[in-house]
Amino acid sequence: MDFKKIWRVTNVYSVMIAALVVIAAYNIYTFGLSNLPQMFAIIFISAALDAVIIRIKDKHFMFPKSAIITGLILSLIIQGNLFLVILIPIIAILSKHIIKLRGHHIFNPANFGLLAGLFVPVSESWWGTSNIILVGVLGIIIIHKLRRMRQAFAFLGIHVILIAVMSGSIGQIISHISSGLVLFFAFYMFIEPITSPVKPKGKIFFGLITGVLGALLYVIWLPGMLIGALFLADLVVPFLNKVRNVKTQEVNA
Repeated sequence: MDFKKIWRVTNVYSVMIAALVVIAAYNIYTFGLSNLPQMFAIIFISAALDAVIIRIKDKHFMFPKSAIITGLILSLIIQGNLFLVILIPIIAILSKHIIKLRGHHIFNPANFGLLAGLFVPVSESWWGTSNIILVGVLGIIIIHKLRRMRQAFAFLGIHVILIAVMSGSIGQIISHISSGLVLFFAFYMFIEPITSPVKPKGKIFFGLITGVLGALLYVIWLPGMLIGALFLADLVVPFLNKVRNVKTQEVNA
């Protein structure tokens, strides 16, 4: 079996879904089945709503891989009353189809849903991101496949440095990173292809901008630290792309 060929032809969205399913399975095994119904509800709502909207708009069915990823990400972060929790994937998917520029959504859907969730009584505990080794190893595979290593590490580098400087505590920065939250954000959310810059230098600047904003919000608004930073940084992406009417293509190996 030619594993290199299989790796080349495997779609990056399939790789990300597989990684997120592994993380979800680990956390269900670790913490029990109590979160499983909620996870299924979030993923189902995300996928079904996206598929229906595409069917209505484009008159054809498309398997909603990106929406499944959005649902998996959200299901590993939010907890709470089921009727309130399912509002978050609905908001996330609607933002993808409504808030658009030149045919592409502006905001990372999962992040937009989480931002809205900060104003809804649900818990954004990032409960499924606690195993930093699992999150980190699978995350490295994803950013390598997606060719977003510079973008992710530009964010991580400047963010960690600024947090260390502002906190003045090595213990504080170790605690900040070891939770797995920051790595999950960097390797699974921040690198979303459609809302990232097109050009290599733009990706690096995007990482630096998000990292700086995240560090500032760490002091100003801790609950919205990473979510708010990415929301604001997404607004800068059209300027980083520079050339108008650039169409972002789906990334394939």
